[in-house]
Amino acid sequence: MPPLNALKGFEAAARLLSFRKAADELNVTHVAISHQVRQLEDDLGCALFLREGRTVALTEEGRVFYDYARQALETLVTGAGIIRRHGPDADLRIETYITVAIRWLSPRLSRFHAAHPEINFSLNTRRTEWWFDETNTDVAIMYLDRDLPGSLRARTLFEGTLYPVCSPSILGDLSPVVTPADLFGLPLIEVSSAPNDWRDWFRAAGVENVPALRYTKVDTYALALEMAITGAGVAMLNGPFAEEELRRRELVLPVDLVARSRGEWAVLYRADRERDRKIRAFTDWLVADVANEHSHAGPAARGT
Repeated sequence: MPPLNALKGFEAAARLLSFRKAADELNVTHVAISHQVRQLEDDLGCALFLREGRTVALTEEGRVFYDYARQALETLVTGAGIIRRHGPDADLRIETYITVAIRWLSPRLSRFHAAHPEINFSLNTRRTEWWFDETNTDVAIMYLDRDLPGSLRARTLFEGTLYPVCSPSILGDLSPVVTPADLFGLPLIEVSSAPNDWRDWFRAAGVENVPALRYTKVDTYALALEMAITGAGVAMLNGPFAEEELRRRELVLPVDLVARSRGEWAVLYRADRERDRKIRAFTDWLVADVANEHSHAGPAARGT
């Protein structure tokens, strides 16, 4: 193994093509950089630089070794950063979609903090479809409709459920019993990241030949839900994100059909961090909290 300080000095000198600039960057003397490079050359048994007065250039061996030295140091920096972020005083970094954060997770976080006051956490959201960020996220709450890579683990929270919701006022001109086909004449709201939701729901309702429909397209379920509340159209939801509005009759199911979607909602984390104390505490608590709520949830949450 080449000396680490010599690797740092070589990498800076090779990147900057200057021993003096490398010395300034690393806050050491020009002589120290020269000594480190010479030590590395003696260790490898070849010249890494061509020295011509105050200018230096990499030899062929130096150009080859620079790529390996840079990758090695970048890997060490990344690893050190991960360890620092995962330390006992670091926040538990939670990431999810904005709809999940606003409509489902945020009310739970105060209960989690009451149960585990020793764990601080940060919550980050994204608006559109994304995948697990293994570098910047500890746990994520996601919709899974694909196989997981071996580097990740998942614990199911609840099944994906598709169901239309709308304001009672939008049904004023329809008969008391609304059929799936009756929705063809209403303004429908589609979430752009989930373009199959309406088609999958109509198929579950026994409607195979869906006519060409016009949708108002939005980028999140949260926005679709707010538009439905104001009477702007019928939104298709996936997951228990409208339970309060359904209980208060601010929203209704125009057709009493909740269909299974193609995936499930789950909490994810890296496989190599399965025994992490904070991750285990959060995932265990969240799974138990969902199970307790599921036992007396409404039909949209249960998928029945």
